Amino acid sequence: MADTSMQVSSAVHDELVAVAAQDFGGASLSEAIERLLMEHKIAKIMARYEELRADPEEWASYQAELREWDATVGDGLGDAREEYPEYNP
Repeated sequence: MADTSMQVSSAVHDELVAVAAQDFGGASLSEAIERLLMEHKIAKIMARYEELRADPEEWASYQAELREWDATVGDGLGDAREEYPEYNP
């Protein structure tokens, strides 16, 4: 992946350095930005779930679709708990 540069204020840079050091165990600034972006994406997903839950009809439809997908559990594939017991106590 190619590197690039971008301009940010000193204050934003300093705050990002602090987040990388304190919250992300000394991660690089690039990794800190990646983590913050992932947190942002997850927050958007969770907000959408809350929207679904707020509409009983939409939530019921979503739950019904999940039940349909649950039928694929019996697709003949092995069970990871049986195949890899060392990772699934």
